[in-house]
This record gives sequence, C-alpha cells and structure tokens, in this order.
Amino acid sequence: MAKFVKKTILLVDDDKNIRTLLRDILDPKKFNVLEAEDGQKALDLVHQKTVDLIITDRSMPLMGGLEFLRALRQEGKTIPSLMISAFGEEEMWAEAVGYGAQDYLLKPFKSEEVLKIVKKQLGVK
Repeated sequence: MAKFVKKTILLVDDDKNIRTLLRDILDPKKFNVLEAEDGQKALDLVHQKTVDLIITDRSMPLMGGLEFLRALRQEGKTIPSLMISAFGEEEMWAEAVGYGAQDYLLKPFKSEEVLKIVKKQLGVK
C-alpha cells in the first residue's frame, strides 16, 4: 500500500491575519503549511524545503510577490503558484502569469475559491 504524502503549501503574505485565514482554510490533515511574511523569507524557505504550491500576496515590503516569482523563475524553479491581491490590474496579472502564477484571487476571497484552486493545481480531490 502506497504511503500518503501530504503536499506542502507555502503561504507568503505580510499580513499575519491573511496567513492565519489561509492556514485555517487548508486542512492540516491534508496539507503541510509553511509561512513567510515576505518574498525574501519565502525564497529562503524554498531553498530549504520542498514546496508543492505557493500562495503569495502581490504587495509586501522587502520583496513582493512578483519579485519573488521572478527570482524563482530566474533560478529555474517552476512551482505552481497562486497570486492574491486587493488590486485587479490586468497588467499585473499578466506579469504574474509570465513569472509562473497559474491562478489569481482578489481579496477578499472565499474559502471555497481557495480550496478549488489549490486542489486543481495540486491534482488532489
């Protein structure tokens, strides 16, 4: 019998309340959840851990979500990503997709939306 391996999701947002909300949405029995408050800390985590999915905010101090995804792309890492933002500028979304984001959500988001995208990107039910 194959052993079930939990997928690891990295939450990147400078707002602790958003990270807590996302952590609560993602069932800890199904997913390992890592957290970082900016893109630089997230980049450090990606270098140390295996990450299956990234959920990142667009705007953060030090290194924002776009810069974080750009840095990953420059390193040759392709990790499925979901960009979240309070702003819906089309140019920004196009740039995020160019750096590897497969989906995006506008804040405030619904739990069901997050779970639907996470399950789709990770190929889980």
